[in-house]
Amino acid sequence: LQAVLTHKGRSSNSGHYVGWVKQKGDTWLKCDDDEVSPVHEEDVLKLSGGGDWHTAYILLYAPRKLPKNRGPSEESEESKGSESTTPAVADGAEKMETS
Repeated sequence: LQAVLTHKGRSSNSGHYVGWVKQKGDTWLKCDDDEVSPVHEEDVLKLSGGGDWHTAYILLYAPRKLPKNRGPSEESEESKGSESTTPAVADGAEKMETS
């Protein structure tokens, strides 16, 4: 989890939106209009929502590097016939590389 957009208020027509962005380690930044302040991860985890408290609207995640698919020639004899834990790529789909 890299960022959260929350809404504080009883309806989407009224209230206030706040952004929470992960910085480093367990430090997050609370972006409340033009005021940006550091907060601890525990404060972000307490955003349970409901009533007049912050409700999460959007959660943003960072990409994760997936293992590359092994080709048939690389497959060992003992793994043949067993289910693979490597995710399959649909025909024609491109593999996404991340750094």
